[in-house]
Amino acid sequence: MNQNVKTITLIVGTLLGAFLGYRAALNFIQTSEDDTGKLPITASQGLQVGLTAVTALKQIGKISRNQG
Repeated sequence: MNQNVKTITLIVGTLLGAFLGYRAALNFIQTSEDDTGKLPITASQGLQVGLTAVTALKQIGKISRNQG
């Protein structure tokens, strides 16, 4: 793979990940402020989100392997 393509892929992936993380954190803060005294998500829901993220990363890895 061309070095320029690798660099662009890393930059776009990093920016996209940072933006999505920022939006998720902002959502949690807003939800928490709306429901004062309550956590925005439960531990169980947090675990489900984490497992979903891992599954999504695995799927992305499979897609990139199939392209070669």
